[in-house]
This record gives sequence, C-alpha cells and structure tokens, in this order.
Amino acid sequence: MAACLSAFFLLFTGTALAQDHGIAAFSIWRPKAGMEQRFEAGYKQHLQWHQRNGDKWDWYGWYIISGKNFGQFVDATFDHAWNDFDHPVNPAGDGADNNLHTDPFGDYLTAFKVTRMEEASSTDTIGLRSKFTRLITIKFTDPDAARKILIQLKEKRATKGSTKNFQCFRVVDGDNLCQRLIMIGLPDLSSFERTENIEEDLAEIERLVKPGAIREIISEMLLYRGDMSLFAELPSSHR
Repeated sequence: MAACLSAFFLLFTGTALAQDHGIAAFSIWRPKAGMEQRFEAGYKQHLQWHQRNGDKWDWYGWYIISGKNFGQFVDATFDHAWNDFDHPVNPAGDGADNNLHTDPFGDYLTAFKVTRMEEASSTDTIGLRSKFTRLITIKFTDPDAARKILIQLKEKRATKGSTKNFQCFRVVDGDNLCQRLIMIGLPDLSSFERTENIEEDLAEIERLVKPGAIREIISEMLLYRGDMSLFAELPSSHR
C-alpha cells in the first residue's frame, strides 16, 4: 500500500494537476425500504431547488441494476476544477432542502471524487447519458502500471470499434486510491456484447505491462434516469 501511495503522489503532482476540469464528484444513496417512490419524488424536488437557485453544474442520476449494490442510486457531477467545490450554489439552502426532501426517504451512503484520465478516455462524454452504463471498478497494486494498462485498453478497444463513450477515472478522495473506474455508455443491453470480454483484454495487457498489477475487477450496470438528472445547458457534441 505504501508503494501505491508513493507512486500515486508522483503521478498526482506530475499529471493530474494539469487537468483543469477533469474532476467528478459521486454520491450514493440507498432508498429506504418501502419509500422508493417517495425518495424519487423528493430527489426530483431537490433538483428543482438546484434549478431555481441557478445551479450551473450538471447532475447525472443512475440506479445500480446489477451486483451487490443493486437498488442504490448514484448521482454525479462532472467536468469540474477543484476550486468549483469551494463555491457550490447556496450550501446552507442545499442542505436544508436535502433534509426536507431526500434525507427522510433515503440513506446517504458515501461520497467520493475522481479525476478523468484523459489519455485513457474518449472525448464523447455525452455517452454518459446512454440508457445503460457499464461501470467497471478495477483495483490495482501499482498506479503507474494502471495508467499504462488503461491507455493500452483504450487503444485495444479502438481496434474493436468500441471506445466511444469510454471514460476512465482515477479515485482521488473518499475511497481506495488504487481504484480506477471505467464507464462505458451502452444504448441497449445487446451492446453489452462488445464489452463482454473486457477482462480478457485487461489480463492480456497486464501480462505485458506488469503481471499481478490488477488485484480485482468488479462489473456493475447502471440505468440512466433522465428524469432524475439536471443539465444547465442543452447537450453538445463535445460534452
């Protein structure tokens, strides 16, 4: 773990600070049993509060529909600089509205931040609004090997025509720093076939870069909820 942290900080000072607007913040909720509909209604009301208060951040909402976290709700906001989080819209009012509309009906489980690995991601982040998103969490033993593996994975997927909507993120706060997240937008479940064997691609690349660099791979499916999302502007081709 010490080696992982040491190498992480070298990478952080060398590359991550150059990414001005690559930070994303995630929050995870678990609707209380029997209160799922009230949670959804309350969360939508809370998004309306953000809209009324002139929030310029984009908010994405998904439900996890596979794996041990089935039923949990994920919200996220992308494309931030660190100083954005020093100036959120009306924090006191935000907290008060949360206390009124969401907290009574859902348990707030965790919050964490990530930075997008630009060299290992496609530029088409509009794919995060796909009907489904395959979320792959990879735990590495070596962050430098992780970077090399994920860059090569993107290149390998490009040869298979499946890098569109392909985003890689590095956890920087709130969870294990040796984790990387891959988010792949899918228009339908039949598209899952194009990424079905991604662990085989990872294993092949790992053998060439550094055997044993990957400790664990977890796959979950997210269902996008446009009615539980909020965007300050209309979608554009570069977002």
